[in-house]
Amino acid sequence: MKNRIILLSSIVLLIAFSSCKKDQMIEPTPSPAIESMNELKVPSDFNWKTTRDYQFSVTTASSGIATVSNEDGTVVYQKAFITANNPYQMKMALPTFETKVRLSFKGQIEVIELNSTSLSHQFNL
Repeated sequence: MKNRIILLSSIVLLIAFSSCKKDQMIEPTPSPAIESMNELKVPSDFNWKTTRDYQFSVTTASSGIATVSNEDGTVVYQKAFITANNPYQMKMALPTFETKVRLSFKGQIEVIELNSTSLSHQFNL
């Protein structure tokens, strides 16, 4: 009985130690240190701007203040007084990470997708 336990323990230990081996980590080749902007390899069509220019046209049936802000309304980009039945043109530079803006006028809120650099909206007030 003692021999069986020793034999069984030896087999278990042999299997346990033979199945474990250290993984070899292959380190990536380090890229050379860049010391100046002239050494950067940037595609020729890369745009370094962090903002994008937009043209908004807003029309309403009544006069009041319109506000353009980020989608959740926490950052106001522009406020403008709009005269009734007179399209108001807003030019603004928005961060490139913005995909939608909130346009509000007299309690009416519209979320507009920034899918073009020229956008228009008409409030029905």
